[in-house]
Amino acid sequence: MDVTNRNQLSPHFQARVRLKDFSSLYNTNVKETTKLDKMFNENCLVKTCQQVSWKTKTNIINKHFNNPQNSFAKKAQRFFYVIALGARKLGDKIFFLSNRKSINHLNKTFTELKPESKEYIDELAKIGNSMGKKHININIEDNPLKNISKSKNATIFVLNHPNFNKDKFNYVILNSLLNKMYAEQGRQLDCPRPKIIVSKNMLKVLGNKVGNIYKQLGLSEVDASLKNRDTKTNSNTMHSLLKEFAENKSNIFIFPEGNNSSFVNKPLEEKIQSGIAGLVRTATQTKDSVRVVPVGIHYTKDKNSMGNLFIGKPMYFKKSGNDIVFTEGTEKKKISHVNIKNSIPAILKEICENMKYGIEKASNM
Repeated sequence: MDVTNRNQLSPHFQARVRLKDFSSLYNTNVKETTKLDKMFNENCLVKTCQQVSWKTKTNIINKHFNNPQNSFAKKAQRFFYVIALGARKLGDKIFFLSNRKSINHLNKTFTELKPESKEYIDELAKIGNSMGKKHININIEDNPLKNISKSKNATIFVLNHPNFNKDKFNYVILNSLLNKMYAEQGRQLDCPRPKIIVSKNMLKVLGNKVGNIYKQLGLSEVDASLKNRDTKTNSNTMHSLLKEFAENKSNIFIFPEGNNSSFVNKPLEEKIQSGIAGLVRTATQTKDSVRVVPVGIHYTKDKNSMGNLFIGKPMYFKKSGNDIVFTEGTEKKKISHVNIKNSIPAILKEICENMKYGIEKASNM
């Protein structure tokens, strides 16, 4: 295990773990690596394209053309959207071409595996061993993932969305570490499989092989448009996810800010979307207890860092008569009640507060 001497670090720091050595933290038998080569190294051309895309959206579209009122503004909005999407596509194309060997290998590996198999979970667990010099800061001392892995109750993970490019890697890392804990418990066959809710726009910039890999990793696409959403498609996707979640067959990972994450100057309260509260409320109708775990993400300038992840304490929501009851979270709380019909704002506030706490902790690691 490669954990930095905490005496040399700030008191807020939990631990630094090099991902390739994470398996030594526990006695899991998943010690092999999977072929990732340099996928997690930063490419300057890719970074430039991503910055153009991100700054076009945040500094031009969101500031000047968010709600176009005339034909000129509408045309300008569409023009800059083309630039933002084109830059992102170009960056992803460069990224995929420079990592084609890894992509071909992963595509072949996961298309040959059945998600219900033991080997599928073992392969997901290997990813956390495969990132070379990269490291991640994570509150391992709290044993958050190990505690989750001991329970047969599925979990909804809510993550903030500070960087659309890096965040998708952190989902993969988090899921890999969780599956490593399931493997340690010998639960590869009965543990919940991963499902990550993402915008269907993500698939527009992915090649067939890469899109297939993400689907095999549990990608579930929804229409995350801020206006004129395809509610029928979203309803069908969420119905399927909730059915599996209620049966403890799937963990759900979600970035509840969605496309609102591009409004970088807005507080989390204004960016987080109410859909996450609706998801939790609906789940309480078919599940005795709904566990929600907030994950705070913060990035540093260290080129070998995959970021700081703070995994918070679980929140529990359950139906009790005509009320939704929720407790715990960032600290031991008294049990709170709210009427089911009026529960969306209260659930959203509870999730938001715990996410903000996790983000603050991650930024001080």
